Amino acid sequence: MLIVLVGLSFFRHTQKNPVAEHSINSVGFGTMAGIQNSLNSWKGYWALKAVNEELARENAALRASMNGMEAPAFRTNELYEYIPAQALEFSYNKRNNYMLLNVGTGDGIHPGMGVISAQGWVGTVVETSEYFSSVVPILHGKGSIGARIPGKGLGELRWEGSDYRSAELFDVQREHRPMVGDTVYSYTRASVAPPVITGVVESALQNPEDLTWVAKVKLSHDFSNMTWVYVCRLRQQASLDSLNLPAP
Repeated sequence: MLIVLVGLSFFRHTQKNPVAEHSINSVGFGTMAGIQNSLNSWKGYWALKAVNEELARENAALRASMNGMEAPAFRTNELYEYIPAQALEFSYNKRNNYMLLNVGTGDGIHPGMGVISAQGWVGTVVETSEYFSSVVPILHGKGSIGARIPGKGLGELRWEGSDYRSAELFDVQREHRPMVGDTVYSYTRASVAPPVITGVVESALQNPEDLTWVAKVKLSHDFSNMTWVYVCRLRQQASLDSLNLPAP
């Protein structure tokens, strides 16, 4: 930029014609204005990106500090730290979908950690490198999790590969009939994540063989619109590991 200005100044002073000088000035200022406008646009873009990242961190800190409180779509727990992450790549219309996050072991991320959003359950970290993590979302053949309707026992939430907006809750005991509008929460190991909302019951049918219920659940997270998510890290993981709990 400095070289351009010096060159234009030198060329202007070599011209004795006022008209030519005016033309050169106009070109110079026009060029500089264009360059500055481009620079301001890029600065604005990166500033907005930084603001979004900072807001995500603040949201994570706020959610982690909401001791004992429960928001409609995000159940917080002081035992966990919520690490904000950006979904760099993802899919939602395949049989086995995937997700790539911009955090890794350098950020304290390890396989087995749960991934949630402000709307609810997303998936589980399965692989990590220093800067990135691979996630198996609920929209995957291996993405099923334990789930429950409060007061109505446990079941298994599984995606059958049809609609990214819904999944099925299997094995709900016959005495606990799911009702339309019931809220379904995740139920995983403590090392994975706290209970968070996964969706709302849309319908339910009874299995004629064992009389258990299968409920269609409208997923609370919109998997077609991925931006920021949160990786759940149990603060007392080392203490839990020292108990040497048996495998389920």
